[in-house]
Amino acid sequence: MKTLFVALNAKYIHTNLAVRYMQQLAKQHGCTGTQIMEFTINQRLPQLLRELYLTKAAHIIFSCYIWNIDLILELCSQLKQVAPDTVILLAGPEVSYNSRQLLEQHPFLDGILRGEGEAALIPLLAHLQTGNPASSVPSFTYRTGRRIAETEQAAPVPLSQLPFPYPNLEQEKGRILYFEATRGCPFQCGYCLSSVEKGVRFMPLEQVYQCLDKFLAANVPQVKFVDRTFNCNPQYALSIWSYLKAHDNGVTNFHFEIAGELLDTETISFLSTVRKDQFQFEVGVQSTNRTTLSAITRKTNTTKLLDICRQIDAFGNIHLHLDLIAGLPFEDLQSFRNSFNSVFQIRPQQLQLGFLKVLKGSAMHKQAAEYGIVHTQKAPYQVLQTKWLSFDDILLLKDTEAMVELYYNSGRFQTILACMLPAFPTPFDFFKALGVFYTEQEHHLTNHAKEQYYEILRDFWQSENHVFTQEMEQLCIYDICLHEKPKKLPAFADNAYQYAHRQWIAAFYENPVHIQTYLPNHTAESHKRTAKITHMQVFPFHPQTKQQEPTAVLFDYQDRDLTGKARHCFFPLT
Repeated sequence: MKTLFVALNAKYIHTNLAVRYMQQLAKQHGCTGTQIMEFTINQRLPQLLRELYLTKAAHIIFSCYIWNIDLILELCSQLKQVAPDTVILLAGPEVSYNSRQLLEQHPFLDGILRGEGEAALIPLLAHLQTGNPASSVPSFTYRTGRRIAETEQAAPVPLSQLPFPYPNLEQEKGRILYFEATRGCPFQCGYCLSSVEKGVRFMPLEQVYQCLDKFLAANVPQVKFVDRTFNCNPQYALSIWSYLKAHDNGVTNFHFEIAGELLDTETISFLSTVRKDQFQFEVGVQSTNRTTLSAITRKTNTTKLLDICRQIDAFGNIHLHLDLIAGLPFEDLQSFRNSFNSVFQIRPQQLQLGFLKVLKGSAMHKQAAEYGIVHTQKAPYQVLQTKWLSFDDILLLKDTEAMVELYYNSGRFQTILACMLPAFPTPFDFFKALGVFYTEQEHHLTNHAKEQYYEILRDFWQSENHVFTQEMEQLCIYDICLHEKPKKLPAFADNAYQYAHRQWIAAFYENPVHIQTYLPNHTAESHKRTAKITHMQVFPFHPQTKQQEPTAVLFDYQDRDLTGKARHCFFPLT
């Protein structure tokens, strides 16, 4: 009998850690007939139904999260109609806190595995494949006749018992790989499901090192640690970071979600020494409003946190991603504006303006009525309004978020934004005004070519009674060149200066000394081929210092940083 572990990921490049754990644990215990199938939420329902139906599996277990639960439920409904004898089970955080209710509402479901699945997996497979009674499976909600029964919750397994989830890293090429060294969180943030768990469990360091060695040996591009607060034990975190530095392969990037305020002087000093782009940190600021932080039981010294983030950013070697949450208690539009501006001062590589999700099982779900929090009744349970934010305010913040994502987080407009932002009272006011303009002009209803986003930015600037200068036009060209060889420029861009220096550019590429010195990775190629896959752009001024001297910039698109920005160097025009 075949048992499927099925994941519906948000994107193809994502991998599902849970189903891989299940598959490897089953193999370790000699359970045969199990298989992983991964899809994405962007695939059409008929295609998903077809693929699962044709497996003729006896049992299918779905890994459920807020981003895929609605699609999974519709898929399960149709699957049960065409394969009524297939046992359909759900598992994962999205179904662990209302399992009985889900079975009552959806008769096509046969059972739900609650909480962490490792402790219950082998008894579950014994029930499914050999006929052991369902009552022998811990953490299980299931049907028995017309009744719904529940077994006791299993104690979580020690992390030392977790298998390495990627038996064949060659098959994972081009995808983001996930890993965890800890489970649980010491904090009790009211919006987070990790607050429900008690304590933190750690994988033995030697086991962590063995797993990391496999990633490093395979030169995988990126590993994302899913630990809720990776550095909750500072010495444990520093041990892993030190190991990664000592065994750096020069390729792999490691992503960590950390509590920035827990970084001590020793660790901060160490972090200044790691390879550029080896680490990236995600730091949840969420709010700088003390009353808000108290209401969600988040004990954060935001002044200290932001100061440490500023130090980390100043090193220039670690990609910094800071998060804010709109819709928290006691935070109105003005308060959120203050939070945004405080975080923006650091100029992180990513500033995520997120919205509160009222997750089942969280403290915020229990307090929603108290705070007047209205949210969508279906996943992702996102806030619609609160006592402090009207739905109009939420819509305004949604437009602001879209502009931050498009014009800031994309990294494609950094130079031109630096010219525009000082003209507004605060960065938040800039992105808010841009969002209002973007929506009023109905740009949000249309897909645009890349160069058109620069034209929209120019139109917005002029709508604010500012002059879009020739220097600003050139800076837009510079921003484009940082990310790709310019094939089509914005309608306003005058590239005559570039054309006037075509002979100088051609002579640069024909000189083998230039290639050896500035493009050593291209010495085996012809100068024509090199000129085709790199780019030289000439400006009437230095695009970074703004000094009024003709400057050429050489861009190598085979060598990029984490933001996609090409390595580049400057030459005075002689």
